[in-house]
Amino acid sequence: MIKRTKHVFIILLLSLVVHGQQQTRIEILDELFSKAYSDFEMAGLAIGIIKDGKIKLAKGYGDLVYGEERKVDGETIFEIASCTKAFTAAAIGMLVDDGLLDWEDRVIDYLPGFKLDDPYVTREIRIIDLLCHRAGFNTFDGDLLWYNTNYTRGDIVDKIKYMSLKNSFRMKYGYSNVMYVVAGEVIEAVTGKTWDDFVQERFFAPLKMTATKTTNRAFTKESNKAQPHLKWEVLEFLNYDNAGPAASINSNINDLMKWVGMWLNKGKLNGEEFLSEKTYQKITSGQIVPKIRESERNLGINFKEYALGWEIFEYNGVKVINHNGGLPGYLSKVAFVPELNLGFVILYNNMSYVLNAAMYSILDAYIKDEIGNHFETTKEAVDKYHELEKVNLEKRANSQIKNTAPSLSLEGYSGTYNDKMYGDATVTFSNGQLTLSLLPAKKYFTADLIHWHFDTFDFKFNDSFLPNGLITFEFGSTGEVTGFKIDLPNPDFHFYNLHFVKREYK
Repeated sequence: MIKRTKHVFIILLLSLVVHGQQQTRIEILDELFSKAYSDFEMAGLAIGIIKDGKIKLAKGYGDLVYGEERKVDGETIFEIASCTKAFTAAAIGMLVDDGLLDWEDRVIDYLPGFKLDDPYVTREIRIIDLLCHRAGFNTFDGDLLWYNTNYTRGDIVDKIKYMSLKNSFRMKYGYSNVMYVVAGEVIEAVTGKTWDDFVQERFFAPLKMTATKTTNRAFTKESNKAQPHLKWEVLEFLNYDNAGPAASINSNINDLMKWVGMWLNKGKLNGEEFLSEKTYQKITSGQIVPKIRESERNLGINFKEYALGWEIFEYNGVKVINHNGGLPGYLSKVAFVPELNLGFVILYNNMSYVLNAAMYSILDAYIKDEIGNHFETTKEAVDKYHELEKVNLEKRANSQIKNTAPSLSLEGYSGTYNDKMYGDATVTFSNGQLTLSLLPAKKYFTADLIHWHFDTFDFKFNDSFLPNGLITFEFGSTGEVTGFKIDLPNPDFHFYNLHFVKREYK
C-alpha cells in the first residue's frame, strides 16, 4: 500500500555531524520520520520516545484524515489494537499480587462453563496459558466471532468450544485473541468488575491516562482521533468492544508514555507500585517460542519469545520487549528496552506496515553507530508482497471454468444455513438475484452472489477490508443443497474454518 516514489530513500547515518551541524539522536530521528512521512505518503503517524525517564519525542506527522488540514499531534487518539493485551496481562498480574488468583489456577475454577474442543485441555488449561498463545489454536482462529458481530464477550467464550484445536496443547505458538477475551471474563469473575472498569480504576486513573478509553464509542469524527485508512481511503469507525481485553483500547502518545514509563521502572511510577517486581519479571519472561521470520533473521534476530502480553527479541545483543497491534485502518507498536532505559510508542492510521522500519530506526539510533535503511527495505518487501498478490489474483481468475451453469435454478440455493460455532447465514433470492448474509455480522457480511462456475459463486462483502470471496454449495445424494463453504483468502479472518449446513439437514 506504499506508493512508489521516483527517488531513492536516503540512508541517514547516526553521526554527530550532519550537513555541517551537530544533531542529537532525536533530531536525526525526527528528520528521518518527517522524510519517511513525505516519501511514503502516509496518512497520520505519531511517535513517542522516552529515555532515562524523560520524554524525548512526542510528535505527530501527517493528518487525521489523509489530505485534510487537521494534523496529528501527541494528543491524537489511535486505536492501539493488540497492544491492549499488555494491559490485560498486567491486570491478571495485579490479581496475583492481590492474592486473588494464581498464574497456575485452572480457568474452569473461575469460569465453570468454559469449554474447549478437547476435554483434557478444558480441564488443564491455566490462567497463564490464556496469555501466551499456547492453547492449541492456529493464529487468529475464532476471530470471526468478534469481528463486526453482535456477539458479546460471554457469547464468544461460550462459542469457542466449537473451534477445533489444531495443535497439541502448549506445544506450538498460535496467536489467540479469543483467549484474551476469556482472560477478561476471568477478571470479572474474580473481581465483580468488568475488564473495562478494572483497567480504568487500576491503570488509567492512577497513571493519569485521561484520554485513554477501552471503547471507541466516546469518539466522533470531530474528536482529535486519527481516522482509519485503507489505501488512503477513509474507513468508518468499527466497534471492537466484544474483543475488549484483546484489542479495544484507544489511546495517544502522551498517555502511553506514562504506561511505558511504568514498565521501564519495573511496575512502579511516581512512587506507586502497580506490579510487584516478581510479577513484573513473570510477565516479561518468555513462555513459548514463535517462528522467526526471514526478514527478522536478515536483521540478525535469532532469538524471540512470547511472554505474557509482550513479545521479546534480541537485537544486536540487547533485549527488546514489545507488542504490535493491528485492526482495519490502524497499526501500533509499544516497546521498551530495559537495558537502555528506553521506551517508545508508534501509532499509525493506515495499513502500510512502516512500524517495524520506525522501530528498528529507533533501536539503531541507541544501539548502533548508524541508522539502517529500514524504510527502503520495507518498501521493497511490500512491493514484493503486492506482486505476489497480483499473481495470486491472476491464478484465481485463470481457475474459472467458462461456459458452465449452476446445477439448480438460483432459487434452489436459497435457505437458512448454520455453522455450529459462527451461527446462521441466509441465502435469499429476490428479483433474479441471490444474496448471502452472515447474520451475526449482517451489516458488513452481506453480498450479492455472481455465478463463477458450476455451483460456485463470486461475492464481495460490504466490508472494504476484505477481498472478493467464493462460495461453493454442497449437495446430497438426491441433488438437494445441503450446505456451503467460503473461500476468502486473507491473513486475518479464517473463513475456511466455517462449514455452513442447511438448517433442515442439521
